[in-house]
Amino acid sequence: MAKSVSIVAARQELGRLADEVQRTRQPVVLTRRGQPVARIVAEPSIESGRRNKHDAFAELRGTVRLNGDLDELQLAIRELRTEFASNLDRRARVLIPPRKRSRA
Repeated sequence: MAKSVSIVAARQELGRLADEVQRTRQPVVLTRRGQPVARIVAEPSIESGRRNKHDAFAELRGTVRLNGDLDELQLAIRELRTEFASNLDRRARVLIPPRKRSRA
C-alpha cells in the first residue's frame, strides 16, 4: 500500500520523499485534511534500466548475442571504419572543392 503524507509535511520533506520514491519504486500519496489529492510516483524512464548515469548501454545489456568469434568482429569493425572513412573523404571532396594555387 502507498505511503500517505500530508501536503504540509511533504513541503518540508520533498527531496527526501523524491529519493524514497526513486529508491523503493513505491508511490507516495499526498493528502489534504486526510483526503488524497496527489501522488508522487517514480519516473518510468528511470525505471526502465538507466540506473547508472555513467553507463549509456545499461538498457542494452544482455540483449546482444555474438554469432562468431571476436577476431571476426574486429575484422568487420575495421572494414566498417575503412568504408566510413572513404565515404567521408569522398563527400568532403564534393563539398569542399580544392583550392587553386596562385603563382607568385
